[in-house]
Amino acid sequence: LKNLTDHFLEEWFWRPAAIASYSAGRFAGARAATAWHGTLSEMGMVVVSSTISAGPIAQTLSAEGKPIGEGGKALERAFPRFADDFTWWIEAAKAQRARKAPPY
Repeated sequence: LKNLTDHFLEEWFWRPAAIASYSAGRFAGARAATAWHGTLSEMGMVVVSSTISAGPIAQTLSAEGKPIGEGGKALERAFPRFADDFTWWIEAAKAQRARKAPPY
């Protein structure tokens, strides 16, 4: 993923980003999400404050991708804010780009 983002670096400038992570373990990819936050910021992206973490994934989502158990309930509660934050920044970025080109 890092190689891909580096290859298309300029495509990411002045774009909003939201981080969703998961893992088989209980930390739900939180360490990777923390690392990506700084990386994406250095690439010129605005990283929204809301994050989504799902883990252990097998106890959070079914094989069909449906929320299950307590982890699934937590995911369902967290997702609306995550989506709203990301949508707000997408709309803000579009409006600003229409008003003025990014500085680089």
